[in-house]
Amino acid sequence: MRAWSITARMTVFYTVSALIAVGLLALLLNWKLTTSFQGAHVRYLQAKADEFQTDLNDAGGRPSALVAEIVKETGDSPLRPYEARVMLGDKVLGQTPGMQKVLPPALFPPIRHGPIQADQLRRKYTQGDHWVLASVAFDGVHGTNHAPHIELALNVSRDTSLLDDFHNALVIFFLCLVPLLVLLGRWIAGRALEPVRRIATYAGDVRPTDLSRRIPPSEPWPAELRGLVHGFNRMLDRLDDAFTRLTRFSADLAHELRTPLANLTGEIEVCLTRPRSPEAYRATLVSGLEECRLLTQLIENLLFLARAERAQLHLRSERFDVGDAVGWVVAQHEETAAAREIHIALSGTADLEADPMLFRQAVSNLLSNAIRHAPRGSSVEVRAGTDTAGAVAVSVIDHGEGIPVEALDRVFERFYQVDVNRRHQPGQGTGLGLSIVRSIMELHGGTAGILCDTDEGTVATLRFPRRRHNAAIQG
Repeated sequence: MRAWSITARMTVFYTVSALIAVGLLALLLNWKLTTSFQGAHVRYLQAKADEFQTDLNDAGGRPSALVAEIVKETGDSPLRPYEARVMLGDKVLGQTPGMQKVLPPALFPPIRHGPIQADQLRRKYTQGDHWVLASVAFDGVHGTNHAPHIELALNVSRDTSLLDDFHNALVIFFLCLVPLLVLLGRWIAGRALEPVRRIATYAGDVRPTDLSRRIPPSEPWPAELRGLVHGFNRMLDRLDDAFTRLTRFSADLAHELRTPLANLTGEIEVCLTRPRSPEAYRATLVSGLEECRLLTQLIENLLFLARAERAQLHLRSERFDVGDAVGWVVAQHEETAAAREIHIALSGTADLEADPMLFRQAVSNLLSNAIRHAPRGSSVEVRAGTDTAGAVAVSVIDHGEGIPVEALDRVFERFYQVDVNRRHQPGQGTGLGLSIVRSIMELHGGTAGILCDTDEGTVATLRFPRRRHNAAIQG
């Protein structure tokens, strides 16, 4: 089933809420009118009963005088508000003329002593009129053996008619109120959702070819939508940055792949232009093999980064000594460092829980960069230890030409190299080493950073969390 629109939901909610509120008010008014009428009926009947008690007392307890008073008040009036009957036991001593036909004694409630209560009354509809009936016992009069009682009937047809008119008016009011509330609710919902429609319009104007459009944050957006506007703009900023980096990455990747392939193709074409000596063929094959190895390394690095970004690399965490792991990495680079007369100094140690293979790869990438850029005959330092925050830190320091300040924020980007003129020269990397380092550190929940200090040189530092609770990142 198709879900209701927000406008429809708000309209229904508003209409139902308003109807419930008005309905509760109508119920309150109806209850108040009903209880007011009932109270007035009880007070009137009680007043007449007290009046008749006084008349009976004044007549010395003679019921005939009371009957005469009732006939006098109600006999000749065509619009008499009440009717009364004087009884002595089951015997009728006197009553309003015509009362026996309309209101026989069987309709009245049992005789009650004391003040009249609302729950002691009976309500009857006879011949189109609505009556409230009560039976009241008189107090005994001195010198009499038996006390009579009186049956009172109050005509409340006007009050009933007023309540009926009120109920009919409520029905008509509700029938007219429902469509009015629906229209008003739809208008209010439309006005309330107008900012959402404007945001949707702005969002619809965003195109892959132009991600520079933003939702104007300066507009007077409602407080509930400001977070949405800022969040959408931040998302567009991230998408714009990601598209820019992806475009640059695609161009760099094409360039990186094109150069070794062009070299390989050119060497083979030159070699095939005329017959060559075995030594020339061998030299061409060796050069082509070097280009193939460069392509293989490039592809493997790209696959590693792709798996790392999609969390498809599983960390095999174990506790090991950082000094021993760094020492193993240093041993792997001693021959390369010796060829450039570079001395590698190792100091410090720490206890770390991480993936040993990825740890060694990250340190190896930093160390190979340091050896590549350190001046011939200089030294490279590798320091390990625990910093003040409790994280395990491994720093690789070289005293080479350094990195420009404006390039420090980009050195971890793929294919980025500070000196583009040295790209593809012998001994140069693919520009992915530091990107791999950053991915490894993100997998471990750590950070990688590079600083250029005039006193110490270029300092690349890896910071691993002291304790890890997740042994693997699930793909």
